[in-house]
Amino acid sequence: MPDLAYAFGLPPEQAVAWFESKGYALGFKWQDVWEQAHARAFTVAGVMKLDVLQDIRGALDKALKDGSTLRDFNARLMPLLEAKGWLGKGYLVDQDSGEIHGKRLNARRLETIFRTNLQSAYMAGRWQALWADREARPVWTYSTVGDNRVRPKHKVLHGITLAATDPFWRYYFPPNGWKCRCRVRGLTQAQVKAQGLEVISSEGRLMAVEQASAPDGVKRKAMAFQTPSGARFVTDPGFGFNPGQAAYQPELDNYAAPVARQYVKGVLTGPEFGRWFQQLERGVAERLAAGDSVASIREQLAVGQRYPVAILQQDDMTRLGSHSQTVWLSDDTLAKQFAHRQGQDVALADYWRVQQVLEQPVLILAERDQHMKFVQLQGRWWVAVVKVTRDGSENWLQTFHPINERELQRLKRGGKVIWEK
Repeated sequence: MPDLAYAFGLPPEQAVAWFESKGYALGFKWQDVWEQAHARAFTVAGVMKLDVLQDIRGALDKALKDGSTLRDFNARLMPLLEAKGWLGKGYLVDQDSGEIHGKRLNARRLETIFRTNLQSAYMAGRWQALWADREARPVWTYSTVGDNRVRPKHKVLHGITLAATDPFWRYYFPPNGWKCRCRVRGLTQAQVKAQGLEVISSEGRLMAVEQASAPDGVKRKAMAFQTPSGARFVTDPGFGFNPGQAAYQPELDNYAAPVARQYVKGVLTGPEFGRWFQQLERGVAERLAAGDSVASIREQLAVGQRYPVAILQQDDMTRLGSHSQTVWLSDDTLAKQFAHRQGQDVALADYWRVQQVLEQPVLILAERDQHMKFVQLQGRWWVAVVKVTRDGSENWLQTFHPINERELQRLKRGGKVIWEK
């Protein structure tokens, strides 16, 4: 089998950027990190140790940048895994505690990891390039490799042609299964006419179905597509999403809450969020030293950038009067926290805690309409304030910081207690 680096050509910059932007997620089974969460969270089923995940990701990152072969990937990674006891078959068990750290990795699994991750990265980059060129090439067509190894299931999509903006591509942009080699081509209107292609719409052809995933057999919702010939196509379990669109145009309110939370964790543990946080922190510090006012600092540094930091539970959405489950952190809010010194006790890594504070609060208070304070004890008391917009369409993190016991009592006296554990 030819290596993906040669089959797909040199990796575009977008593919490298997509892979490098991912954070981390731990899951014992591959189903533990589901569909869209993979767009922002790097994971390997059964690997429950972050250092081992980092070793695997480092080898994949180098393979993607250098166009390395599977042999190069194995030569780089296998000695690291062997030295840590992760190479081979069976479970890795702590001899003293009996704790299972995960499932060892053999050559077959390494090949699957290599090909699946590189192909997803290439196709995410491919989507981004096609999307940027959609005005010139507004029509996309699905294409298989065309050899005798194309699975019949994927062959039914060969030649399917739709507008670049059609919802079809949200679910079926390749890869659509393990070792899928399918492609998507962008076409001008002139090319569509010259090739005699029929541009169809997915309207009335998409239907929700239940799909069982091995080995757990659990049925999960999936999207099926009915082709003009009457064939029905469903991706392999876990592949029913567009990795590029999920990473660069996240629609977190359309994700199931557990998937959205995994996605957010991937964002917060990834380098992109870290760079944003640190650049704002440095920028605020420099302008404070120069004597700038807080208002001036916010005006200079806030350009409208935002990141998702948590997913609300349904009960809290109802309490807030919100139609959205996503909680966003803006550059304006973060700059304000740094400028007022509220952020001095909140490290970059602490933003992982926002989800825990909202999900497992000890206390929920309200001081005014459309604002809620969530308080939780994690070694020390933490408070997160969420505000919903008047139309209920967006939730924003207004502040996040630790407090002491005295401040907690002051909050309880001054606010309306909505819920207390």
